[in-house]
Amino acid sequence: MKKRYPRVLTCLLSCILLLSLLTVSPATEISAKAAPASGTKKACWISFLDIEALLQDKNENEFRARVSAMYDNVIKYGMNTVIVHVRAMGDAMYPSDYYPWAAYFTTDRSDPGYDPLQIMLDLAHQKNLQFEAWINPYRLSRNTESTLSFKTTPQYAQFLPFSIEYRAAGNQICLVLDPARQETRDLITNGVREIVSKYDIDGIHFDDYFYVSGMADHLDTASRKANVNALISQVYRTIKSIRPDCTFGISPAGNLDNARGQGADVDTWLSVPGYVDYIMPQIYWTDNYVTSQGVEPVFTNRCTAWQQINKLDLPIYVGLALYQAGASSKRDLGWATSDTNLAYQYLTARQLGYDGYSLFRYQWLEKDIAAKELDYLKNY
Repeated sequence: MKKRYPRVLTCLLSCILLLSLLTVSPATEISAKAAPASGTKKACWISFLDIEALLQDKNENEFRARVSAMYDNVIKYGMNTVIVHVRAMGDAMYPSDYYPWAAYFTTDRSDPGYDPLQIMLDLAHQKNLQFEAWINPYRLSRNTESTLSFKTTPQYAQFLPFSIEYRAAGNQICLVLDPARQETRDLITNGVREIVSKYDIDGIHFDDYFYVSGMADHLDTASRKANVNALISQVYRTIKSIRPDCTFGISPAGNLDNARGQGADVDTWLSVPGYVDYIMPQIYWTDNYVTSQGVEPVFTNRCTAWQQINKLDLPIYVGLALYQAGASSKRDLGWATSDTNLAYQYLTARQLGYDGYSLFRYQWLEKDIAAKELDYLKNY
């Protein structure tokens, strides 16, 4: 069971802090600070998009220096964990026996002559950051360009018997491993085993790409859930057989209905042991969201819905949309009208029993438009 502050103290603290956020204007400096609970996760996702923009085709010295600076920025904003994309599309940002080198790291998929994962892991631990290896389990490509790139690798022919080619939005041709096939489950599990056996990582992290639109639209939700569950339980058992202390967490879509429809059986994962160690729903809406019924507190409503199905009382963290800072939207009004969205959301989640957060994604730590949101969040 999770350690919590006494409920009365938690509610009192949260109410005071929430009131301060509700009454402060965006231009007002927030000075009060509240120490986080022991063990609270404050994470940043470092996506393949961040890696491509900031780390691609670097020599070892350049890579080390840039990663070190990125981690210092994570620490600057009060975070203690990085969740790093080590396999985004049937690829690897490390020497792998199963997957080709990632094109988002070396443009021509060549061996860079060093192990990026080992360096990122070592630097994280040197700076007292937890390190989780982030994997997209099924995706092999995300558009026509990356599909053509993957087809040049030897793995394309190996994976072809248990792959699906489909058309995504914009008529883009994409590749994905077929979740219904045992060959798929074994490949993904072997890739996880490889990472957990070779690297002293703190966790394995899956995100929300399960059954996406276009790949198997004929399949009913129950079948999707069964196929995904077979993978999740197999991966969980494998991790625990090698490193019981290594966590396995999943970050599903924040809309519960969408998550379930994509094959994420979150109700089972949060009520039956043997699937996950934590859940991290991506709740990327503010409490000033316009619906047909008027302006609704979508963030709070969805946080509440997730906690209500957490029958095992597993650690639950909230994925927050740092990338939306300052964005103008006709539906989600909060981002353009306040600089305290993330702080308010974190405090709301804490009041509801959440154990921390993760920000999507790293590059916005370096953008001026997100600076005030980050400062307010750090203060709390």
